[in-house]
Amino acid sequence: MEQYSLSGMTFTLILLAAIAISFIFMGVQQVPDGYARIVERMGKRHQVLLPGINIIIPFLDRIKKRNLNLHTYLNNGTERRDLFTKEGDISLAEQRMDPAKLELLGRDNSEIHVNSVAYFKIVDPLKAVYEVSSFADTLNSLILTTLRQEVGRLDSDTVITARESLGENLRSVLQEAAVNWGIKIIRVEIEEIGFDPEVEKELSQARRQELIRRTHLVAAKAEAEQKILSAEADKKAATLRAEGDKAAMITTAEGVKQQNILIAEGDFQTAKLQAEAKFLLASREEEGRAQGYAALNNAISHNADAIISLESVKAQILIAESLGKSNSSLIIPIETVGLFGAAAAAIKGLKSFDSK
Repeated sequence: MEQYSLSGMTFTLILLAAIAISFIFMGVQQVPDGYARIVERMGKRHQVLLPGINIIIPFLDRIKKRNLNLHTYLNNGTERRDLFTKEGDISLAEQRMDPAKLELLGRDNSEIHVNSVAYFKIVDPLKAVYEVSSFADTLNSLILTTLRQEVGRLDSDTVITARESLGENLRSVLQEAAVNWGIKIIRVEIEEIGFDPEVEKELSQARRQELIRRTHLVAAKAEAEQKILSAEADKKAATLRAEGDKAAMITTAEGVKQQNILIAEGDFQTAKLQAEAKFLLASREEEGRAQGYAALNNAISHNADAIISLESVKAQILIAESLGKSNSSLIIPIETVGLFGAAAAAIKGLKSFDSK
């Protein structure tokens, strides 16, 4: 009995070890970078495994590997490429969808060939797998419908210049619908817009005429601009000349003004100096006269007879000169003349003292 129990215990341990190893190998999921895996539990969508190490419950959870139905179209719709691997890894990288070239009708019933390409990426694998049966086919149909509506509003002349607006309108419509599919539309480009040979010929001729017309318009515009620039240059030159003449006149007037001011200042200084010189000369004369009177007064106070004699001699000399010049002169004795001179000198000295 003990041998049997030991064998049963060993079997149990081996079974538990096998289950543990199975849990490790089946429960640990390593998702590559740039990919995701969808986990179903009991046949229902459960979660998304992102890049790195993830844990699932074996036998209850399983990786969805079938019926993913995620693909895109390349080379004008001739090549189909899956966006998942056989291990169930769903690509999260940016993808390119290049549908077939479309033949559409414009507003003027012209046949227009449009070749578009869309760039997208899967952002929610659960929606991309479960919310739409085949997002690539649905996206293709939506591109066709949207381009048919957009091109139908344009004629063959305007559709050529509407490439950017076509691409933007298409991207906006696709993004609005792709949100429910777990898809993000990154950008949409219109690679080519073409026409049937007859329309292309007509458009080529019309384009040639348009180019000729634009060339003439450009030439006329350039000539008009040249005339305007020339007129503006002449106007500026005349303005500069007038401003130069004005500045020269102002400078000349300022020079004359300064010259007159300097002349007036010079005359004023000259008159001032002359007046000061006259005043100084008169002052010196008065000062000399005062000193002469002072000296005379001093002389009289010390030797009055000498002064009287001197003045008498001067008076005699003056009288002699007067008599020599007069035709009716009388001869007077020298003594009498001396008396007259002495008397005149005395009278003059007395007047000088009175004036002091």
